[in-house]
Order: sequence, then C-alpha cells, then structure tokens
Amino acid sequence: MASVSRWRAVTPAGRALRLGTAFWLSVAWIALLVFLGVFEDVLPIRDADARGIRTGEVERFEGPGWNAWFGGGPQGEDQLARVVAGIRPALTLGLVVTALAALVGGALGVTAGYARGRIDAVTTAAIDIALAFPALVLLIAVRSTFGNSLLVFIAIFTITSIPPYARIVRGATLALAEREFVDAARSMGASTRRILLKELAPNLVLPVLSFAAIGFAVVILTEGALAFLGLSIDQVTWGALIAEGTGEIRNHPHVALVPATVMFMTILAFNLVGDGLRELTAPRTVATVRRLEVEGDRVAPVGEPVLHVHDLRTTLHTPAGPVHAVDGVGFDLSAGEALGIVGESGSGKTMVLRSIVGAFPLAGVTRAGTVDVCGVDMLRAPRAVVQHTLGTCVGMVSQNPLTALNPTRRIEAQIVEPMVVHGGLDRKAARSRALELMQHVGIPAPERRLREYPHQLSGGMRQRVTIAIALANRPQVLLADEPTTALDVTVQNQILELLGRLRREERMAMVLVTHDLAVVHGFTDRVAIMYAGQIVEQGPTEEIFSNPRHQYTIALMGSIPDLDLPSHSRLKTIVGSPPSLTDLPPGCRFAERCRFADERCRAEAPPATGPARHGYRCWHPGVEPPVEVGRGR
Repeated sequence: MASVSRWRAVTPAGRALRLGTAFWLSVAWIALLVFLGVFEDVLPIRDADARGIRTGEVERFEGPGWNAWFGGGPQGEDQLARVVAGIRPALTLGLVVTALAALVGGALGVTAGYARGRIDAVTTAAIDIALAFPALVLLIAVRSTFGNSLLVFIAIFTITSIPPYARIVRGATLALAEREFVDAARSMGASTRRILLKELAPNLVLPVLSFAAIGFAVVILTEGALAFLGLSIDQVTWGALIAEGTGEIRNHPHVALVPATVMFMTILAFNLVGDGLRELTAPRTVATVRRLEVEGDRVAPVGEPVLHVHDLRTTLHTPAGPVHAVDGVGFDLSAGEALGIVGESGSGKTMVLRSIVGAFPLAGVTRAGTVDVCGVDMLRAPRAVVQHTLGTCVGMVSQNPLTALNPTRRIEAQIVEPMVVHGGLDRKAARSRALELMQHVGIPAPERRLREYPHQLSGGMRQRVTIAIALANRPQVLLADEPTTALDVTVQNQILELLGRLRREERMAMVLVTHDLAVVHGFTDRVAIMYAGQIVEQGPTEEIFSNPRHQYTIALMGSIPDLDLPSHSRLKTIVGSPPSLTDLPPGCRFAERCRFADERCRAEAPPATGPARHGYRCWHPGVEPPVEVGRGR
C-alpha cells in the first residue's frame, strides 16, 4: 500500500522519470520471466529433455539461429527450452524463500525493535550468532542427510535468510517506534498488536520489499554457485547449465554463456528493482531558520486550572546512568491561557510535554509528582481513564508533521480515528466532523485533501492536519512542541495566527515550546524559562521581558540579535555548555556559565524565591536594561 500511495502522487511520465528507465526495463524482464515460467507447458517451445541426437531437430553444439534461437546443447538439446525450464525452479526457490524469510524475519525484527529491553537483546544476540554460522557447512550437512530436493533447498535457504531480514526490520522499527504517530496510537490506548500490525507494519513494507528484491537475486546467485560445485537441486537450473557448458566454453561458448547471461540479467534486474524501491523510502528533510513576531493573541485566563503540574520529575534510565530530564517542574494553566516554555536544546522543554502525556521513546522511564489534567491524576489514575483523558482533553501538535503523521494512511483515517475511538462518533459523523475541521484550519479543497496521503501535502498543510487531529475531540489543553520549526517564515506566521485564533474561539489552554523569544513575547501570557531540567524563572510574559531576574534569563534576552546595531557588531552569546543531566552539580546549574557565580552558587542550589506570580531560582538576581523584542525586524 505504501508504494502504491507514493506512485499515485505523480503522473506516469513523472513516475518513470523518478524511478528511471533501468527500473522499468528490469520490471519488464522480470515480468517476462514470470510469464515464461507460468505458461512454459503451453508455449510452443521444444521439450527441454528432448535430444537432437534422436530426433534430428537440433544438432549437438548447434550455434544460435532460426532453428534453435539459443543454439544446441552437448546432446542436441534446445538451449532455449532448457533455459526456460530453469526459470520455474529459480523463481519458485527465490519467491518461497524470500516470502518465508521476510515473514519470519520481519516478525522477529519488528517485535524486537518495538519491545526493546531483554527481548531485543536476546533476539539481536541470536541474529548475530546465526549470521556468523557458515551457511555452506549447513547446506552440505543437510543435503547429505535429506537429499537435494527443491523442498530441502527451500528450507535451508529460508533458515539462512531469516537473520538478515530480522536485522533490517529491527533497525527500521527502532526509528519508526520513536515517531509521533506511534506515540499518538499508544496514548489512545492501542494494543501492542494493533500498533505492530497497523502502525508499524505498513511503514515497513517498502524497506522489506527493497531488501527482498535484492535477497531474491542472492538466492538465485547462490543456487547457481552451488550448482557449479555440483550441489544443486535435482532439476534443470541455470547453474547446472552453466556448469555443464564450462568444459566446452572454448569451442562452443554459447552453451555456457547463454544461461550465464540470462542469470546475470535476472540478478541485475532484481538488484535494480530493489534499488528503485529503496529510493522511494529515502527520507525527505526540510531545514529552515525562522525569526518572527506575532502580536495580539493573548486571552485572559478564566476559572480553575485545567492543567496542574507540581514537582514533576522524570528520570530516564540509560546505560550511562539516570538522566534527570525533568526535575521539580511545576505550573498551572487555566482555560484560554498560553504558557511559553523557553530554553536551550536539551533543557527539558519537550520532555515536559512528553511527561504530561506519558509518551517516551525509551522503555526505562519513571515519573513522580503531580500531573492533573481536567481533574484526572495522570500519574496514578487507571490506565483506561488516563487514555480516555488523553484522547478527549489533550491535543498535541509536534514540531515535525512529516513524522507525526502515518505516511501509509490517508488523512481522513488519521483525523477520524480519535473521534471514533474516544469521541463515541460513528464513521459517518466522524468524517463530517473531519471535513469541518479541515475547513476550520484553513485547508483548501478539504474533500480532496481528506483522500490524500501526508506526502502529497505541503509542510504547512501537514501541520494544519496535525492541528486538526489535535482538535478532533475538542480538547481543553493543547500542547504545541515547536509547531513551526520546519516551516518557512510565511507559513510559520499563518500557523501561529491559526493557533491564536483557535485558542480564542475554543477557549483552550495552550503550552507552547519554542526557542523563539519573539514568538513567546507576542503569543503567550506567561513564560517559563528552563535550564538543565528545571524551571529557573516563571512569570507573566511582559514582566519577564521587562524585568528578568535569573541570570540565565538575562543572558537569553541579551543574546537576541539587534538589527539596529552597526554592521559587524559582535553578537552576544552564552559562553559554555549546560551540565550533563547524568551528573548534575550540587549548586546552581547555571553557575559555571554565570559571570556573578561565587562559591555559594557552586555549592548550594538556590530555592525558588520571589513573589508567587514571578518566581526564580538565583542567588544573585539582577536586571539589565529592558529588552525590546522584534526591534528592527
């Protein structure tokens, strides 16, 4: 399905241009072989076992010509008939071995890659051992015991082909399991079986097919090599024909070269098809630098908090030791209120959002503290209650819509599913709501777009689709993790304006994670500054920008480029790097980079101080001139 969806995205001429003439010639050659192999018995071709010595039809070592297109063999056999006779065992052996090995190896690989932990370790060790075992020794031992029938060779080749498929699929699964659409399915309460079969398996089809095409060629090549050594199956094969003709290659080269050429073209064709399929799976990346300012999107908060986070601590258990990704984070968010979380890469911003919804790329994660969403304790409530809350009260927009959306499923299916699973709507009502959402987020021709796949949409449209999915069940809390990172500045502005409008209309609370201080200044009501897993300063947006207290916040404000400065003015930077989250210092975590740090800062961690509306963790709070965000842009 994945390959079909991608091919439909272009015209036939564009498709041929993308895959190349060699790919389609290879497909045509394979199709011809399949046709000859299937209809061999009804085609007007001589009997492969008939010998011209008796019939007089073909002479011994007759050269290629009208009488015998591929010439005659050592006993007057028609070489064309013998080459065609070798197609069926070659294709049967390759197809059955490839299918069985891909099925068994794929199942092992996807299970190990998704489960990880001990299952992955045991499976990987078994794969390494199997790959290290000499396959030729196994073949000779089994053949001497069970004979040289086609069934025996299928069993041997399948056993030796399973480990490579398992390794390929495991690697692809490890990458896919960290994608946002898998996290979303897990959060909605999808079973492991459903995630493996419906979310991961369709995305593994093209990589497996690509490797299978090359594996098919390897099976044919291996059989030919074994036949040359006299270890082939008890049927006419291309390898046996090549071995038979090597003794006469000087005087009658066509006897060996004809089957060798057919084998070469077949192996080359499968390799080219495999390469073409691999090209279809090549990732598409988008890089951009953004800097913009959005004004006028603030909404006055109303009522009790819909999101309450207190002393949230998230620890990732890794081979290098525990990583304290989130350490004592707390904030409240009321309906209609927007909180911006700002900090350097690795400060824990995204991990705060993942800690709220409980979606982590690693298996060994522990959470402590309080996360209350719409009155539900997300860390202690029953699993079914938590999943229902995530499906109805929380919406999430990720920074990369290309990885957040499942590339093998239509847009309609991905928007409809949350409403059917958690919203209680039937398919017809959910589709109607999906169409309404597509219109609401500003996607043109929504009826047509619903039937398309993610790769057929632009980056801005894909991000609008993820917003539509997040809004499907009218959530009270929207978590936006750098929602404009991979978009150009014009589309960034559109997306931020859309989020602001939806927040006003739906009265949603919103948490916005971003690196962009200009966006935070124009878009949020409150700001939380994160550093090394902690919120070091938190307060109203205008107050944070006009009266920053923590030295890290002051340094961040000072690093904003001022386009009014003379040309070649030196930019301000924050010297040094954040501390390792596996080996945190005993005192202030910013001390090694702070110009005011003293012995107390390095030895004693500062507590949260300041008024309730504007708190900070700093022994030497200070103020530099107020910052004018957006000046000169």
